[in-house]
Amino acid sequence: MKAIISTVCAAVFLLSGCATTTTTQNWAKFTIDKHGRVSDVTFEKPSGSDIMDASLKRNVVSRFYEIVPRPLPNRTYLQPLVLVTPTTLEDYMDQDAKKPD
Repeated sequence: MKAIISTVCAAVFLLSGCATTTTTQNWAKFTIDKHGRVSDVTFEKPSGSDIMDASLKRNVVSRFYEIVPRPLPNRTYLQPLVLVTPTTLEDYMDQDAKKPD
C-alpha cells in the first residue's frame, strides 16, 4: 500500500513541477497519428523504471488532452516535465522497506 501511495505522490510531483530535492528538466514528446490521436509518448530522459514510466505516460497523456483538446494530425508536440529524484519505484520501495510499520 505504501508503494502505491508513493507512486501516486511521485506522479503528482512530476506533473505539477514541484521539487523536493534535485530536479532535472525533461520533455515528453507526443507523436500524433493521422486520426489526431496520440500514437506514441517518449521521454527525453526516462526514469529507468518501466513501471514508473508507464504510470507517468498514462498521466501525461490525459493531461495532454486537457491542454490540447484537438491535436493536429501527423504532428509532434513537446511538453516540459520536472523530474524529482528519486524517480524510480524501486527507490521508493527501498525507503518503505527501511521504515518499520
